[in-house]
Amino acid sequence: MAAGERQRIPSVFGVLVCLLACFYYYWFFFQRAHVELDLVVEQKSRFKLYWAAAGEPFSEKRRASVTVTPNHHSYRFFLTDLGRVDRFRLDPIEYAGAATIRSITISQPGFTPVSVDLSSAQPLHDVESMGSEGGQLRLQSKGIDPHFLIEATFAPAPVAWTTEGFRYLLIVLTVAVILKTFAPLRERFAFVPVLLGMVFVLVVVMAGISKQNAHPDEYVHLQAADYYREHWLPPAIDDPAIASTYSVYGVSRLNNGEIYYLFAGKLAQLARAFQLPDLLSLRLFNLVLFGMVVAYAVHSLTARLIALPFLLSPGIWYLFSYCVSDAFGLVVCFIAGCEVVRQNSVFNRFVFGANGRELPRLAVLVPFLLAVLLLLKINYYPFIGFLGLIVLWRMVKADPDQRRRSFARIALIVCLGVVGAGLRIGADYYVNGFDRQQKLTAMQETHAHPWYKPSTELHRKHVGLYLQERGTSLKEMIVHHRWFEHTLQTGTGMYGYFTIGAPQEYYRLFQWCLAAFFACFVGLLLVRGSGEIKFFTVVAVLLAAGLLGVSLYRSWTIDFQAQGRYLFPILPIIGILLGCSRNLFDNRLFYLLFAHLFLLSFYSFIFVGLAAIPRLTG
Repeated sequence: MAAGERQRIPSVFGVLVCLLACFYYYWFFFQRAHVELDLVVEQKSRFKLYWAAAGEPFSEKRRASVTVTPNHHSYRFFLTDLGRVDRFRLDPIEYAGAATIRSITISQPGFTPVSVDLSSAQPLHDVESMGSEGGQLRLQSKGIDPHFLIEATFAPAPVAWTTEGFRYLLIVLTVAVILKTFAPLRERFAFVPVLLGMVFVLVVVMAGISKQNAHPDEYVHLQAADYYREHWLPPAIDDPAIASTYSVYGVSRLNNGEIYYLFAGKLAQLARAFQLPDLLSLRLFNLVLFGMVVAYAVHSLTARLIALPFLLSPGIWYLFSYCVSDAFGLVVCFIAGCEVVRQNSVFNRFVFGANGRELPRLAVLVPFLLAVLLLLKINYYPFIGFLGLIVLWRMVKADPDQRRRSFARIALIVCLGVVGAGLRIGADYYVNGFDRQQKLTAMQETHAHPWYKPSTELHRKHVGLYLQERGTSLKEMIVHHRWFEHTLQTGTGMYGYFTIGAPQEYYRLFQWCLAAFFACFVGLLLVRGSGEIKFFTVVAVLLAAGLLGVSLYRSWTIDFQAQGRYLFPILPIIGILLGCSRNLFDNRLFYLLFAHLFLLSFYSFIFVGLAAIPRLTG
């Protein structure tokens, strides 16, 4: 390639990235209203603002919300494009009591700023009394869902294009500096640990500022990890001391065989010496796990490729910011993937080339990793199968003598790994006896909410249970219950108890960018990869489709749980394929699509997650 062509291609790539950054500014900030709220409340609650166009109903898909507290009055958040708004529904609080809305100001480039006339608010529900004086709205709620209707009129106004032009120029200059600075980091994918380090800071901030149980089911994860501060063996299922670890489903994380809680609890116990708050000490293990990924990526090119999928979604980062076992599963799979792909790893030295003096030490480390893998949730088993296929393939390709040695050592790993996992499972049976399942059922009957008790009649159970048995078709679940849509959203940036989300435009844009990324990823592997890589790619696609299908089927037949994190075991599979064929992905199309997803994720985690997550007080 000529020198002029080599210089022209990077400039075109730089122009595309600058246009991308300008487009995101226009999409998420310029073409979006900004709300300034002054509100006085009696207790911590949520303020919600719904919008609708003419003839359109209000919907959870078209709302913005913010957490409000008694000791804070001023709030700011983004809304939608005012050109599509005809009226608002105002849900100021979620408790029975008093509140005062002092002012609501809405502004957007291209429209005259509006100070909402609160005296025109029409009460719709749960409003006991209301009064307007001095432009303020005082209300007394008689229920937990008071709301008002507000008609909206927004007059067009000229845009200060000179100021906007300077903003776009600043964006372009900033991107140019970043590209110039990061250009050397493209070599050997050195940008991956840098971006992971940036994400690590965000994860630490989320862990440090978010209040207890602000995240999905964290209260039971915290209780389970806290149990292992002082214990080593699993508890008796019917021990009253662990009653607080049972969820509304009547299930305790202490009884599912996962070893995560032992590690998290013991690290929290060690952290007491540093006087860390209890909440942060129980979240500390996940922070350490993410730090390990960053450190591994700094020192290993293969690890960078396998860790690259961790940068594709804020839903992944979110798992590391609170106490939950899914983060542990991802990191264990990441380490296992590195061990199989890296040529000089502990695993490869033991199976394919260790000398006699190394064998005793390596024969302990490798089975331990397998034992931990076997103790992960069942949705990680496709990854274990994929890993096993790669190892088997390499053994088949080896010469007969090497194949015999490798087979014997693999057999030893499997035996010791199964024994190691069996010790954890056996400890549970040692404590609870062989009637363990009957005890679990009894505890579910005792601790579960009536909606989830085994004895509750079907028509009285939660509406999300046993949809197939209730007569809901698979098509209805996909179309009307929007299973794929919910799975995408929860996997690509929803926070709290899935109540904090980005605008719908974000998820649509993320959906198309993700589809383009995977099309590029799979296409490069199938078109330019070797026969071996093509085979592994087909297997990976089938496993991903199978995991998706199982998750869909379980939601239909057992419990409607459209959660994207159930599909995250696909990510280390992608990482392994990247690690095995890294030369195929050193191209600008791949980088551009990756940059799309990372920028969207960065926006979501900061401006949606960190901005709205319920925070620690005092």
